[in-house]
Amino acid sequence: MTQELWSAVDQYFAELLTPRDAALDAALAANREAGLPAIDVSPPQGKLLYLLARIQGARDILEIGTLGGYSTIWLARALTPGGRVITLEADPRHAETARANITRAGLEAVVDVRVGPAQETLPKLAAEGCGPFDVIFIDADKASTPDYFTWAR
Repeated sequence: MTQELWSAVDQYFAELLTPRDAALDAALAANREAGLPAIDVSPPQGKLLYLLARIQGARDILEIGTLGGYSTIWLARALTPGGRVITLEADPRHAETARANITRAGLEAVVDVRVGPAQETLPKLAAEGCGPFDVIFIDADKASTPDYFTWAR
């Protein structure tokens, strides 16, 4: 499958299954304006994350790799009452953009953005007694995915 075909199919499903959303659209626009890489999950992927977290009845979610917070917003909206998302972002500039997007979406009370390399931040979470997590979304540097997966297990 070519990237062009993949993008066309994804766009078709986005239009069919994910209606326009002001907060999510604003997050993507802010990410572009801040010069963040255009590697956010797509709207259908965000909707899938949302549905998986809802089906799980997620109260505690860990996201490894925040970028500008687009997927974080999807995940935070799926939380059960009293829930929280802890999201890890290595780049302080990305984390700043994410915090602004999360605040604009009205979710700052349920999202904790942690800044620093995940390999350093994950042991701190364990030391704080965070977890277990109902959902862990790993979307950070691909080379470290096996390490993140091992930690998540």
